[in-house]
Amino acid sequence: MKKIIYKGFLLAFLLVSGVACHDLEVENLNNPDTAKVLASDSDVKTLASGMFLTWYGGTHYTNSISHLLATAADNLTCSWGNFGMRDQSWEPRKAWDNQPAYSYAGNSNYMYRNMYEGASTANTILQVMDGGLDIGNNGEDNNLVRAWSKFIQGISLGYVGLTYDKGFIVDENSTAEDIAAAEFFPYTDVLDFALTKLDEAIALSGNSFVIPAEWMNTAEPLSNDDFKKLINSFAARLVVYAPRNAAQDAAVDWAKAKTYADNGVTEDFIIQGDGYTNWINEFWVYSSYPGWGQTDMRVINMMDNDQPAHWDDDPSFPFPPESTTPEDKRLTTDFEYKSSVPFRVERGYYHFSNYRFSRYDYLLAGWFGDMPELLKAENDLIRAEARAHLADLPGAALIINSGSRVTRGEMTPVAPTMTAIVDAIHHERHVELMSTSIGIQFYEMRKRDLLQSGTFLHLPVAPQILETLGVARPFYTYGGPDAADGVNASNGGWR
Repeated sequence: MKKIIYKGFLLAFLLVSGVACHDLEVENLNNPDTAKVLASDSDVKTLASGMFLTWYGGTHYTNSISHLLATAADNLTCSWGNFGMRDQSWEPRKAWDNQPAYSYAGNSNYMYRNMYEGASTANTILQVMDGGLDIGNNGEDNNLVRAWSKFIQGISLGYVGLTYDKGFIVDENSTAEDIAAAEFFPYTDVLDFALTKLDEAIALSGNSFVIPAEWMNTAEPLSNDDFKKLINSFAARLVVYAPRNAAQDAAVDWAKAKTYADNGVTEDFIIQGDGYTNWINEFWVYSSYPGWGQTDMRVINMMDNDQPAHWDDDPSFPFPPESTTPEDKRLTTDFEYKSSVPFRVERGYYHFSNYRFSRYDYLLAGWFGDMPELLKAENDLIRAEARAHLADLPGAALIINSGSRVTRGEMTPVAPTMTAIVDAIHHERHVELMSTSIGIQFYEMRKRDLLQSGTFLHLPVAPQILETLGVARPFYTYGGPDAADGVNASNGGWR
């Protein structure tokens, strides 16, 4: 592992308001608001209240990488260049351009930086509390703020580990000297560290408290018990979505995944849209808004086998057959057929699709309403997947057959065999979980060796971060046909 010395803004955002906060009289000149932030428990709670939005924006806004991961996974298709969508759906695949001058380099930087900004804010809050500051009357909100901060640390570092090849490991115990000599750690270490933080949050959530609704813009506040379920589901995500290939997937700690998922959400976790002010799932907006992204034909073929899985580079329009009905009835409820395609022909007909995702079109009325982030169906799929890998095939089949595949899709119940169960989970992650949270379909395709050959398996550290650290050029990258090694870029593919 290479030791890196921090400079400029990177040091500032890792410190946020000063890592060495044990002496609260010391002002961090990188952040002039430090003194104010540390002044009282109400200031600390106010700071805490914005941390989840930092994570949410970093994973759901157009500034991030959610759209390009979806096109790389052949779940979304779009020939428009915005947000790196087209560049990650060229056929054959191209390497990720990790130069600072690349038009969409900022998307990678935005997510990487947002994750560390959220973690660093949580670090600061915990340091202040460790220094003796109680939150609320007689410390009545200490467990709330501690559990919340550990949760933010875990999901922030966790999504670095899910998506990038390596990252920094920092928490409230890191000193300024630690950070000045910090190292990049491989994503496996980052994920392990993130899970320790989520485990600490789970333990703290055994205490009674309430997460204010405005902290995650939910319709109602979350009790500590419901928050504990949510933490478990996020932890289950980190365990199950981490593998970079099928061999790693087989080696997942499925018992741990089962424990997390069995203790996870029992109802949908929904964020409320606020009229396109702060709380907006732009991942859904530009994946589905008329004239923007379309649903990849691969997904349409999964629901209706009579339709092509790939629109070959040919002007012939594959109208859906009139004489058959789709195997998955959600094609008629969650998707809209379009008689024309809004994409540019010269960029390749293979980008084309005649369907858009319409399940959440109610948001178009004013961007208010339910924005699913973590559906119960997602957690149930992890529960089923863990059971399948632990040789409880009947238990896995029971969960799947009690869920959306049958209740909404009206599909034939799945048989209790490993192949049938894994295929059904794959189907549901592409259909039922579409446009909810970042990367689900990409992580699913990655761990099953189904990403088209040459697709990066994870992103390199964002170029602006490398540039700030003074890393020698040319900056490293992943992807492209010549780099398909199965470790950093896919050497498999679904077609």
